[in-house]
Amino acid sequence: MSQSLPVPQQVPVVPRPRHGELSASYLARIARANRTQWRTFAGLLGRLPSGLPSNPDRLALTIVTLNDAAFARLLAYTGHDANRLIRAIPSLAPAPYARPGEPPALRAASLHEQVVDCPRCRLRRDGAFLDTRQFPLKMACLRHGYWLFGDGAGSLLDRSVLPEITAAQKRLNRLAARRGTAAAVHAYGVAHRYLRDEWNAGLRALWYTRLAERWYQRAEAVPPAKRTSWLPSWAIHPECIALAVMFASPYWAELAVPSPDRRHRLFYQHLLTVLGSSRAVGRMPSVRNFDPLPQEVREQASWGRLLSAPDWGSPIESRDGPREIPFIDITDDYERSAA
Repeated sequence: MSQSLPVPQQVPVVPRPRHGELSASYLARIARANRTQWRTFAGLLGRLPSGLPSNPDRLALTIVTLNDAAFARLLAYTGHDANRLIRAIPSLAPAPYARPGEPPALRAASLHEQVVDCPRCRLRRDGAFLDTRQFPLKMACLRHGYWLFGDGAGSLLDRSVLPEITAAQKRLNRLAARRGTAAAVHAYGVAHRYLRDEWNAGLRALWYTRLAERWYQRAEAVPPAKRTSWLPSWAIHPECIALAVMFASPYWAELAVPSPDRRHRLFYQHLLTVLGSSRAVGRMPSVRNFDPLPQEVREQASWGRLLSAPDWGSPIESRDGPREIPFIDITDDYERSAA
């Protein structure tokens, strides 16, 4: 038996939708502005899913999707223009669940992102929770000084590290302006995984050990009351940005591919230079000391992918199979052999 719903009438108070707001957050703000529970208002739009949270604090991680009938009722309650509302809140775009013409219904899903919202920015937006998927480059709030990405997300940065993080964040924005947001996010993700996973894997070449010492010195510069027992993501942020700029460059991406003339030596020399570790090694280390990056570069290049390719690292389906790119060391005569 279908749910009996009242005829929708515009509510007395219609809050302004915030750009990039989460759908559940906006429904909750409508309910709060009209002095009712958010699940009560959501129930006026259609059948509620069983997983819909009752705690408003969970709305920071909740996406509510409406089908066409429920979305039509939302427009009737708010008086909004459909196109303008979807432009402001993309997650409110209606989607059919089973078939066209189905009864009004809502669906709920959890947001799984490494980026959180700045708490002080949320207060300025009348409590609206941001859809962090729409702002993948906002890893730090430069207005209020909060770190928003990965380990340590939501913590207030200390003044001793804020200038360095601010400079790195602005550099990331310039990279996005030059190469595009997708390329900047992709390059940062590759750089962050490489630096973080390399350290966790325990493959600690001399150059990398010196780099990790810098990260811990940066983390220990904050007052003892704000320290944690683990290395926060903001401690490696400047180096991640430096590598992201390099990885997003078509020139350096091309040079990273192993070649018989060993021109990829320039890539690894530049990698040490941008990380500020070139003086700490004395001589160029073996490519084997850059694991796991060389294996990934060779594997992806064998399928015709460079570091700057947007789909770098994703599975590949090909009839022709990979090209053969042997292991070519660039430093040690004893190790200059195919592997």
